[in-house]
Amino acid sequence: MKNVFIHDSAVVDEGAVIGDYSSVWHYSHVERRAWIGENCNLGQNTYVGNDARIGNGCRLGNSVSVFSHVELEDFVFCAPFMVFTHISYPRAAISRRQVFEKTLVRVGATLGANCTVVPGVTVGIGAFVGAGAVLTTSCKDWSLLVGLPARQVGWVSAFGEPIPLPLIGDGDWKCAHTGDRYCLRGGEMFREAGGADILNYKPGAKLARASVSRE
Repeated sequence: MKNVFIHDSAVVDEGAVIGDYSSVWHYSHVERRAWIGENCNLGQNTYVGNDARIGNGCRLGNSVSVFSHVELEDFVFCAPFMVFTHISYPRAAISRRQVFEKTLVRVGATLGANCTVVPGVTVGIGAFVGAGAVLTTSCKDWSLLVGLPARQVGWVSAFGEPIPLPLIGDGDWKCAHTGDRYCLRGGEMFREAGGADILNYKPGAKLARASVSRE
């Protein structure tokens, strides 16, 4: 591991894989069969379980737990206190470790503060689950979801701005920041990266994240 920071109060079990330029902060715990990519930041009191996988460039806010059979692809943001669940019908008297369901969070997705993601769903590429929402079904690429249970109310770009197109129909929109083009066809949103793709991870170097300044 190169340039990995592990706080003195954190526990990283022998055998865990943590990629270069990643940080594990106060009181966190990474179990021995966990896999964490490069340029990740694990905030205070986070947990990564056995057989969990975190891609490159991911950010976990304080008190986020990534349990077994949860996989985050690159550039996933988990805001503080969001929750993954990994058993649909848990009982204290029954062990269901052999039937955990896989949860997949695709590239560039955001899971807002205090939201909950139930097991067995796929969070689409670039999807944005709002704060406090409860995601009970898989969601579309680039979709914006809010509520209990979560429902789609719009679309969000890779840069993190609302896409001014309807939920269903046909239309096109270009991001002024990245040059990305978004094409709505029916009820699906497609993205064509413009120039340098901000979601195309390049391994082996410290990540320089794009920044936003006040106008």
